[in-house]
Amino acid sequence: MLPRADDPVGVAHETCGIHAQVQASAELQLAARVDGITQQDIREALWEKRTLVKAWTLRGTLHLHPAEELPLWYAAMRAVSQAEPGEMQAWVDPHGATHPALGRDDVDEIRSAVLDVLDGRCLLREELAAEVVERIGAKARSRLLSGFNFFGGADLCQGPPQGNKITLTRPDQWLARWKEPDEQEALREVCRRFLRTYGPVQPPDFRVWVAGRSFRPDDARALFESLGDELEEIDVEGHRSFVLAGDTEFPEPQPSVRLLPEYDVYVMGFREREHLVPDPVKEQVAQHGRGRYEGPAGVRFLAIDGVTAGLWERKKRGKRIELQVTPARRLTRVQRSHLDVEVERIGAFLGLEPVLTVSATR
Repeated sequence: MLPRADDPVGVAHETCGIHAQVQASAELQLAARVDGITQQDIREALWEKRTLVKAWTLRGTLHLHPAEELPLWYAAMRAVSQAEPGEMQAWVDPHGATHPALGRDDVDEIRSAVLDVLDGRCLLREELAAEVVERIGAKARSRLLSGFNFFGGADLCQGPPQGNKITLTRPDQWLARWKEPDEQEALREVCRRFLRTYGPVQPPDFRVWVAGRSFRPDDARALFESLGDELEEIDVEGHRSFVLAGDTEFPEPQPSVRLLPEYDVYVMGFREREHLVPDPVKEQVAQHGRGRYEGPAGVRFLAIDGVTAGLWERKKRGKRIELQVTPARRLTRVQRSHLDVEVERIGAFLGLEPVLTVSATR
């Protein structure tokens, strides 16, 4: 893992984006990597200073990126899409709601209406849907209100929340500067960054991380080939893998204890999960409610020296934050001391009194 830094924007850059489907998780990911910040600092960076931005990028999911980098990420995501938005089949979403089919002209009309409605504005999803429906009819209503990333192909970002509801806005207007890069060059730059942060890797690793099934395996291999001499092939335990040319010196792991939230980028970007999650921790994940359905991505890990060593949970009660840590093995005295420090850091970040319980190791 990266040494702790002092700039959340720099950390969002170095990690290739902070996974942000769950806002509390995104904030705690930054808290784990940046010294001396608070939850309010993150929110000011997002909604007041606008140095961070929250938008749908990697795998179509929400991430925090440095604001000035969002055009790069959106261009790269367009490059890995199989086609421009076109006809959409009828769809039953995970909540059981049925959304009617849409033709290509319908989708184009929705995109234009979304951009027109948001011109110079920040709106709740419900407000956006209502005004789009008023302009073009009810065909757009159900998908716009579904809670998913459907805006007719319009690239949007989030504005300041209103209570517990998100607002939506146009990033080309929300951010101070907006310049569209070449899509293929943007994709190559994103690939370079992934290699620098998460390498050694193989083309399938990048494919899964950046877009999943919407990015064809042959295209991922061709992308690596297009980088030519910029890459260096190395052997990792008998597997052919790639790093950026010359990036073959790996720092010695430093002793560390971290409490990683769900969907932490260290877990999301770590493709060799068998090295990251030892068997005793795999058993904990398998017995966990979210772990049974989402695997390692959906649980909160105690990480010691870069390897998972147990699980943890958090619960806010009044002015306290209760943290329960369940190690998969007995902690040393030094590790327990480092854990106490990590717990104090989380309390300071949230502005709450931390209360730690360490469950007995089975």
